[in-house]
Amino acid sequence: MADNFENRYNAHIHTEGSAWSLRINDVFVRNNDEVAYADASPNIGLHLREGENTLSLLFSPVTGQDSETGEYNYSLHDGVSIDIAISRNQWTTGERERIHLVRMRYNEEEGQFEHLENTAGGEERVLNQPHLRSDGRPQLSEFENIIFGGGWTLDGYRLDVTFTVNDPIPSAHWEGDAIELEDTPELRRELREAYQNIHAMIDRNDTEAIFREIEPVWARTAYMLTERESARDFIENTQNGLAAFERVPPSGEELLPLYWEDNTQDDQVEFMANNRLVRIRPTPILWEHPPAGSKRYASFPVVFYKSKSGEWRVARILVDL
Repeated sequence: MADNFENRYNAHIHTEGSAWSLRINDVFVRNNDEVAYADASPNIGLHLREGENTLSLLFSPVTGQDSETGEYNYSLHDGVSIDIAISRNQWTTGERERIHLVRMRYNEEEGQFEHLENTAGGEERVLNQPHLRSDGRPQLSEFENIIFGGGWTLDGYRLDVTFTVNDPIPSAHWEGDAIELEDTPELRRELREAYQNIHAMIDRNDTEAIFREIEPVWARTAYMLTERESARDFIENTQNGLAAFERVPPSGEELLPLYWEDNTQDDQVEFMANNRLVRIRPTPILWEHPPAGSKRYASFPVVFYKSKSGEWRVARILVDL
């Protein structure tokens, strides 16, 4: 067994009456489009840092759809509730910790959220553990353009709550190098060029070039989430290994031309990490499962940053849920 990180962290999100997108430190974790009720416990370890962290729930309390315009309507109402906890599981000892960041339900008569002091199970909320703590004081603001997997969007609200992790979590490779970005025609052009560069590597079956580009991402994933000793060890022990990134991998999918709009200004660009990371949604790099025309796809959902030296590099690979 490699001397890898030994803690697993999960966010536990229970909601009623809202579609939402979860971020940790302003980096996408996952979406939920089930408005009536949702129950999810995604792993958030790769998104954390030692010290203060912020969990953000971008949510839209959808109430219906306008039959003429197709736009979704939303409003806060009595059926909206949000329940969020964070857990830490120590793999080798089995030690577990859990803090309950927020439990609240909207009161339409009073026009505000009620903050509940007990968990759904009736226990008192715990906000301080040896390695996790929070003041449990969420901040609510309006938010426009919550982006979902297919590139469709909703307006709504942003709920932010901070918490502290007392574990020596290593920083991601881009943290000290990524510059702040601004949405301009030039940035959109350069972002497309970054996708074209990765797509060209796949098209010419240059899996070693892909490995060199993605190695920092896979190395941190191996260390944080697995017992693998290196990025190479990690990726070669996934299904099909590096061959999964060929134009036609062993599983038979075929690489498609880059999938995006004719005009860069029509791209659905998503910024994260306080505008230091960026991607296009839905993911432009796709393989189609056989037979041709099946409309079943595999994707390569890379996220980019621009370095201090002006290079576009891969920061993350985020599942486009």
